[in-house]
Amino acid sequence: MKKFKSSYKNVYANKIPYTQEQLNEMFTYKDGKLYHKNYRDRAFRGTDLEGVEAGNTGLGGRSQVKIKNSLYLRSRLIWKMLNGIDPVEVIDHINNDCTNDRIENLRDISQRDNRWEGKTIADKLSGGNWSEVKMIWQSN
Repeated sequence: MKKFKSSYKNVYANKIPYTQEQLNEMFTYKDGKLYHKNYRDRAFRGTDLEGVEAGNTGLGGRSQVKIKNSLYLRSRLIWKMLNGIDPVEVIDHINNDCTNDRIENLRDISQRDNRWEGKTIADKLSGGNWSEVKMIWQSN
C-alpha cells in the first residue's frame, strides 16, 4: 500500500483504497463529521452503529476513522467522499482548526506550502494567526 507523507512530523497518511461510491455507502457526511450508514450490511455481530459518529480523536487532535482495521484521517476520507479523488498532497485546514473537517475548510496543498504558512498541528491547535506573520515577512 502506497503511503503519503502527512503534515505531522514523520507520520504517514494511508492512501484510501476505497472508491467514492464505497465511502458514500459506508458513511454519511454532515457538517464536517462522518456517521455510520448501513452498518448492519458490513458487520455480522456487535452493536448496530447506524447513525453513530464514526472515528475518534487521535494524532494531535485530528480525528481518525477505522475501516477494516486500518486508520484513516477523517479529513482525507471527507475529501475523497466529496471530491472523488485521493488528496494528492496534504489536507490543510484553512482556518487552522484541525478539528473542523467541513469540506469548505479543507484544501489539498503541498507539504512545502503548508510548512511555508507555518501551519503545524501544534500551531493549529493553539490558533496562531500565521497569515499576518507571512504578510509581514514578505513585505520586508
